[in-house]
Amino acid sequence: MKKRAAISAFFALGALAFAGGVDTKSNQSTGYLRNPSRNTENKRAEAALYNIAGTAFLNDGLYLNLGDQLIFKRYTNELNGEEYVDKSLVYAFPNFEAVYKSGKLAFFGSFAVYGGGGKIEYNDGSAMTYGLFAKGALTAKAKAETAFANYQTEQDATKKLKFAASAQKYKEVATALQSAMTDHELSVYSAVFGEQLGIGFDINEKIGVGACVRILQGQQDITLSSSNAAFESVNGGSDLGYRSRAWGYAFVVGVHGKPIDGVDLSAQYQTKASLSYEYTRVDGDLASLLGYEKGDKYSSDLPAVLNLGAGYQALDNLYTSASFNLYFDKDAKRSGNGASLEYNNSWEIALGAEYQLTDAIAVSLGGLFNRTGSTSSANNIVNPALDCMSVGTGAEIEMVKNFWLEAGFMYSYYREKDYDMSGYDVTLNKRVPFMSLGISWKPF
Repeated sequence: MKKRAAISAFFALGALAFAGGVDTKSNQSTGYLRNPSRNTENKRAEAALYNIAGTAFLNDGLYLNLGDQLIFKRYTNELNGEEYVDKSLVYAFPNFEAVYKSGKLAFFGSFAVYGGGGKIEYNDGSAMTYGLFAKGALTAKAKAETAFANYQTEQDATKKLKFAASAQKYKEVATALQSAMTDHELSVYSAVFGEQLGIGFDINEKIGVGACVRILQGQQDITLSSSNAAFESVNGGSDLGYRSRAWGYAFVVGVHGKPIDGVDLSAQYQTKASLSYEYTRVDGDLASLLGYEKGDKYSSDLPAVLNLGAGYQALDNLYTSASFNLYFDKDAKRSGNGASLEYNNSWEIALGAEYQLTDAIAVSLGGLFNRTGSTSSANNIVNPALDCMSVGTGAEIEMVKNFWLEAGFMYSYYREKDYDMSGYDVTLNKRVPFMSLGISWKPF
């Protein structure tokens, strides 16, 4: 493996990170957008996502839930007064849960996006790719100068020709990269999908427990494109990039207690999922100069997570709750070809309420504050991990008996942050409105 910083070290950091940790997603359902305080859920199939022990308290029967989110993001990064913007729409961010409860046992399965989750497009490049091309041009120029110096001092004719050819090659590479600095596009697709299979057990009417295994599949496709003639000639085409794949697993255990009527207390722990990505495809002759080749690997783990929740049935038709999530990002490995980024732990706290307006209509409202573990020297420029405040609201309507339609809307406001990119200050920011539709069905 080459011991040079690859672009994966910068892009493999949870593309499309919303609320959650540096990489980890917590916006996994329509219900979350309606109210981000989900850790005491024990009435719906969503418990399979947020509170697996809560499945033990469901009434007997089969529960199904399906949802999708639309994400209208705006990411920006600014370098030397030049602003780079991504405004691409994420239209496929699905989730599915199924729970079957019989007696004391509940069996469940789910599918959700646990990291990444869509596409980023910078039509004019980004501060990171601008710097990447600039650094590559300087490196190639230095190699050209070294080869030329060797050419001048070498006495052997054969070696002299090799040094001359090398000097010319690196001179062309430097020219191509410098030409493409202000003439390129960046496209990134990143997602970590996960399936869970588990069981909940009702110890008694006051205590439920749950356990499950989570299987994860990670994928990233990154392409830098330039129509510059010099770049295309040296690169062997307009596209420079790679495709990488990884898989991993984690275990989840939880407990849910009802110490007194109307009170819910929950705790859940998810183990770290080690994800070692391998380049399965590499595009462009310049790839090796930037430090990556087919078969090389890099790490982008999903950290361990502790989820705590407390809920209270304040009135017959009003349920309130609080949730706290701690992401152990400091212990997650994130590296690419010798480059490593270390983060602090991330955490978030959410408060919310659901009001049963009528027998068929429930409305909800919630808010969340998220503190990510990113620092001034460890962040993702094209998709920054930033502290944020989020507000969500929505409704759930029983259209016919045991069939519900739900809708949610959330807006996340992020705090602007400066990032140190090799001595240059880059200003990072983003704004993310979400909306989602979902359906729930209890066939029996």
